[in-house]
Amino acid sequence: MDWGLGNPNTTAALITTLMVGVWAFSWLRKWGFWVAVILFTGMGICLIHTFSRGGLIALFAGMIPLVIMAPRPWPWFRIITITIAVWIMIGFSIYLNAHQRYGQGVIKEDRSITNRLKLWKSGPPMIVEAPSGWGFGKAANSYTQWYQPLDRQERYRNFVNSHFDMLIELGWPLRFLYVFGWLGIFLLCWPVARFRWFAVPLGIWLAFAVAAIFSSVAVSPWLWILPGMALLAVIVCRWHFQCWPRAVLWSIPTATALMVLSMLFLSGQRAGKIYGSSDLVLIGGTKPTVWLVADPKVLGQEYGRTLRKYLQSHETEILGIVESVENLPDASGATVIFTGTLDEEGKARLASLSGNAAELILVAPSFLPHELELSIHSNRKIKVIVGELAQSASLQAWKDVAEIQIVEGVGAFFQNWPEIFFDKQHQ
Repeated sequence: MDWGLGNPNTTAALITTLMVGVWAFSWLRKWGFWVAVILFTGMGICLIHTFSRGGLIALFAGMIPLVIMAPRPWPWFRIITITIAVWIMIGFSIYLNAHQRYGQGVIKEDRSITNRLKLWKSGPPMIVEAPSGWGFGKAANSYTQWYQPLDRQERYRNFVNSHFDMLIELGWPLRFLYVFGWLGIFLLCWPVARFRWFAVPLGIWLAFAVAAIFSSVAVSPWLWILPGMALLAVIVCRWHFQCWPRAVLWSIPTATALMVLSMLFLSGQRAGKIYGSSDLVLIGGTKPTVWLVADPKVLGQEYGRTLRKYLQSHETEILGIVESVENLPDASGATVIFTGTLDEEGKARLASLSGNAAELILVAPSFLPHELELSIHSNRKIKVIVGELAQSASLQAWKDVAEIQIVEGVGAFFQNWPEIFFDKQHQ
């Protein structure tokens, strides 16, 4: 069951917040309890149909504030009614064999769990090694390129954890604001004697937060509607009665956020680290002697993995990798290796940035030397690498200004490009 959301985990997160939210009826009217328990049971059956373990854990987390803040004493008929509702959901779970799914990973290995744990293990190093963040939507690809063990082949669209997605993709200031934001919402929604019904908004946000741990569900705008409405109700109530948390209490989310980030920082330390950002990756140091403008069409979509395989058995220069010439910084005294195509603006930028380069290596250039203002009088050492099976029509023009290397058996795609670019025996 996915309710058209395309992912049962997203649907489970939505159902979970709704299951917590319906208990607001019990605070609005005396008969609201019966409406809440009926809706709770019906949506519980829907939750079981999603087979989402993360959704089930999120539900338990979201119900904690409601159980604690529920009016006492509990009437016996309500206890019996809730017990019946729970047993109905348990019965449907057994009928659908969902209980077997929930138990996977406890007795025997479940790849859904172990793969998540292996993926999340790389979260802290990725956070530490990209102080400014890897960039929006780049967490999964950055993991595959630079962190995934080379004997693993799983492909991910995201980090299967909304919190890790954000912490990996944002820089340190925004990471603090992200963690502080969640904790600040919990503080605002914290129930007090005067407003015990705040347990419902708090439960909704707790369920949402826990669901976002087990899958990247927070990208769905539908999931933010109910939590947003619940938070708005709390803010309106606090504003109307001028009942805000005392200033000293805000030190709790502040200190907790700092503690969480400190733990991530300490756990993310490792030897042989890299430096990453949304624009570039540095390997081996912060002052590259070689800059590579990497075009996935020429080097392959997983050029990072290809490079890491090569570095397992080879030593090379300090490397800087960018995917766009616009992101290429000052390359004074370094070797610049360019792959891909250029528009007019890109040609001008490459010409200016590589002006002080020690060496310029162009891989299968589709442009002519004069378009980069290159000539035989240039102080730079210029080299052109082309594949035997896809020689450029402009190759003859390049022979006047550059050293030419023709790679046998290669067309437009250079599969073993590190050996070609870095191994002396191939040059």
